[in-house]
Amino acid sequence: MADLNELEQRMTAALARISATIDLLPAQKIARADQSALIADLQAQLDLERLTLRQSVPSLPSGEDQNTAAEATGLQARLDEAELENRRLHAAVSGLRQDLRLMEEQADSHLAQAHRATATLQADFDALIQARENETAEIAKILAALAPLIDAEEAHPNAGS
Repeated sequence: MADLNELEQRMTAALARISATIDLLPAQKIARADQSALIADLQAQLDLERLTLRQSVPSLPSGEDQNTAAEATGLQARLDEAELENRRLHAAVSGLRQDLRLMEEQADSHLAQAHRATATLQADFDALIQARENETAEIAKILAALAPLIDAEEAHPNAGS
């Protein structure tokens, strides 16, 4: 309804401007009767446009129309808010996916470093075991070489002193 009134006011104002412009045009010298006929023709066109507009707009009682318009406005605002929230969430999810991808890459890198460290430590441990076995074998050789001397000393305890 408000749109119809606004349209009517705009068309009336446009007709008034046209009428004023026609009055100001000295070159055309339109007779007063022709102006009246032109205004009547324009008024008839305006009335026809009003009728067409009223027929194309469904008629609702003004209270229901305002309530429906307010409800539609409220729903549109909620829809706009939901759209903004949806965009914000999509951006947040995209950021989280990027963070997760970076964390997975870092975890893979740290895991590879851990495997390399484990391999290095295992190699060092194996080298220590081998060194211990070599030292044990060398001690066994030394004890084997000293065994006859120890046996001789035990058989003759006072011979060497």
